[in-house]
Amino acid sequence: MNNLIKRTITGAIFVAAVVTSILFQTEYYTFTALFAIVNILAMKEFYGIVNAKKNVSVPTVYMLFCGTFLYLGCFWCALIDKPDEITGFLFLIIYMLSIAALIIMEIYRKREHPTYDLAFSIYGQVVVALPFGLMNFIAREPEYLLTLFLLIWTFDTGAYLVGSTCGKHKMIERISPKKSWEGEIGGICLTVLISSLLGIYFFNEPVWRWIVFGLLVSVFGTYGDLSESMLKRASGLKDSGNILPGHGGMLDRFDSMLLAAPIIYVYIEILKAI
Repeated sequence: MNNLIKRTITGAIFVAAVVTSILFQTEYYTFTALFAIVNILAMKEFYGIVNAKKNVSVPTVYMLFCGTFLYLGCFWCALIDKPDEITGFLFLIIYMLSIAALIIMEIYRKREHPTYDLAFSIYGQVVVALPFGLMNFIAREPEYLLTLFLLIWTFDTGAYLVGSTCGKHKMIERISPKKSWEGEIGGICLTVLISSLLGIYFFNEPVWRWIVFGLLVSVFGTYGDLSESMLKRASGLKDSGNILPGHGGMLDRFDSMLLAAPIIYVYIEILKAI
């Protein structure tokens, strides 16, 4: 099958699954269920990438357990909206004990570079499991979550169209040879435009809030993408996996969310506070 057709079919199914899961999140927690699977697959890819590096041996299965527990803990706190309740504390305590056990376990593994293993183990929790977990808080208001995904896709589309037609000045060629400043600016402009229109006509909120929303998604989405590219390049890999035909792995599809989701969550909470 032609690669373009394969990418198109996979992309359409992927978008439909994400959008549908968000629309039915409030009644059935469909988004949480779908991204519990995505979280596990993305973590598996992440630890597969770092384990490809010399002198690194992360206990993948154990870290998948930790990351899943962190994700479900975030879901529970978002669900009850009372993180100070005893169950929320139990999730936090068990997770902290799991990380403490990881450190103790590393002492007995007798690895040549145990600090490498620990660093990459925790890194995966911070940049994969935690962002996906925080998306459960954004999902309390599905319209914001849907907008986040829409703007990520808008930026990718704008950056690709502008970059492929007139991109001449490379951003960070040693990490991502195809990214250009022209594509970045084009993606930002389109994203801010769509974000502003949504703010005016759908959310009926001050336009400045949505200009900032679009800028945050664009800038931090880019750096999330670059951070994953940096990780893959350091391990000599092109894609994080091949689970999505024509698109690579889960990390390849959600890399923009690694930094954008936590920042947008904080931004939404700030807007609520003011």
